[in-house]
Order: sequence, then C-alpha cells, then structure tokens
Amino acid sequence: MLAVTGCALVFVLGGMAQRLRLNPGDLNTHGFPDVGATLLAVAVAVALGVEVLLFCAFALHDRAVVRGTYRVEDPGALVWPVLRPFCWLVILPSLAGVAVLASRVAGSHGPLRVDQRVDDRLVYRLSPLRPMFGQLVQLGSPTGVAVLCALLALGCVARRRVRAAILAAAGPSLAGMSTEYALKPLIGRHKGHLFAFPSGHTTGAVAVAVTITLFLLPTGAFAGLPRWARLLLAGLAALLASLLPLGLIVLRYHYASDVLAGAAVAVAAILTLALLLDAVARRGTATASRGAARAPAASP
Repeated sequence: MLAVTGCALVFVLGGMAQRLRLNPGDLNTHGFPDVGATLLAVAVAVALGVEVLLFCAFALHDRAVVRGTYRVEDPGALVWPVLRPFCWLVILPSLAGVAVLASRVAGSHGPLRVDQRVDDRLVYRLSPLRPMFGQLVQLGSPTGVAVLCALLALGCVARRRVRAAILAAAGPSLAGMSTEYALKPLIGRHKGHLFAFPSGHTTGAVAVAVTITLFLLPTGAFAGLPRWARLLLAGLAALLASLLPLGLIVLRYHYASDVLAGAAVAVAAILTLALLLDAVARRGTATASRGAARAPAASP
C-alpha cells in the first residue's frame, strides 16, 4: 500500500506541478524541464511516506497492545529489540555516504554538479515560501535544538524514563557539536566565508526528529501517550526532517549535499547513542542479577 501510494503521488504531483504556477511564467522552461518537477514530487512523496509509516506503526502498536500479542522484554529500551540488528543497516550506509561526499567536497568552495542541478530547481519552485522557511529553519539553530531537547527531556523525566531523558538531553547536542566543531573544520568546505559541510542546522533538526521517532516506538518513552499527542509529535518529527532541510536549500544557506550529509550524521549519531545506552543498561541489569544470585540466602 505504501509503495502504491508513493508511486501515485509521484505521478500526480509530477503531472500537476506545471499547473501550480508557484512562480510567474511557464514552469516548463529550457532550464527547468519536466524532470525537475518529477524529482520534487519524489521528495514530497518520500516525506509523506515517512509520515504514513509512523501512522501505521501507531495503529499496529495499539492493536497489539489491545490484543495482548506483544511482549516487552526491556520496558526502558530506546530501540525496540526487534529493530536493533537493522539499525546497523542504517548507521553504516549513512557513515559511508558522508565519507564519500566528504572526499568530493573537502577543501572546496563551490557546489557539486548535483548541487547545481537540485538547488536551482528548488529555489525556482519554492522561492515564494522563503518567509515561511526563514522562520522554520530557526528550529534547527543551536537555541532551537536546545529548547526542543529540554522539552523532550522534561517529558521523559515526567514519565520516569531516565534512559530516554539522557538521550533527549545529550543526543542532538552531541550530534550538532560533532558537526560544528569536528567535521566542518576537518572537511573544510566553504560557502561564502563559513564552513558548510555537513549542515549543522540539518544535523540538529534531524537528530531531534530521530529522537522523537525512537520515543514513539512500542517501547519508547512516549508510546503510552494519547494518540493525538503521538500524532502531533510525529508531525513535528516529519517537519524537522523534511521541510527544514528543504528550507536551508531554498534560502541558499547550504548546498543539497550539505543537507544530505547533515541528516546522515544525525541518524547515525542518535541510533548509535541509543544502542550504546541500551547495551550499558542491559549489562548493568545482568551484573545486578548475577550479584543477587551469588548473594548468600538470608537466615530464617
């Protein structure tokens, strides 16, 4: 169903793009052929697909809880135990992609060919939305990320999920600092007079989005919230992971490759930290269990 929906969105939006007339004049110009509209439709379809996946996960989780068909082995787990092996299928390709892009842009001052093809088309299509994007990208600033992290951490503390509170407080901030103070100076790609690769705003925003997504999993800190609250959080995650990076390109703050690398760093950092916290907690529980088993029985 998701595949059919995605393909339908691609064809429908691609066919209707020329009739939207977001900018004056004909959209099917020599510099922006029909393929540009189709690529934009694919991006929109991917973003919508992420939301549909989250909504389907909510429905399946609620049905499983009602029917009593699902058992939680680690109630405080940040990553659902079933998904842990698959996380590395996301982390390793993300790191490999960042490494490949970094090798192409290290020490450079201009866009890649793919940046030129993607950025100009997005700016041409979405320039009327620049005021909205200008406000939206502030959520990816260090201040915006810090506020979102503090709110998430407070919510986790209120639900007595210490492990989740640690991830919310430290995860996005560590991802953002690794981008700003380690990767950017190391790679040395410039846009104007500033380092650009990877995008720090994208790293922070996507890191918060991935953190929210983990909290909405069946074992997550927010799994027990009312459905309307979970849907609201899912919408915020989709906003941070899709529209905010798009706005950075439209506003010419970053190249498309900067945004892609920032998102990849965020995903890899949050998933790795979540797996590490789960592993430390499991080891601590196992150690405590062994200590209790070795303790002498109390005398009657």
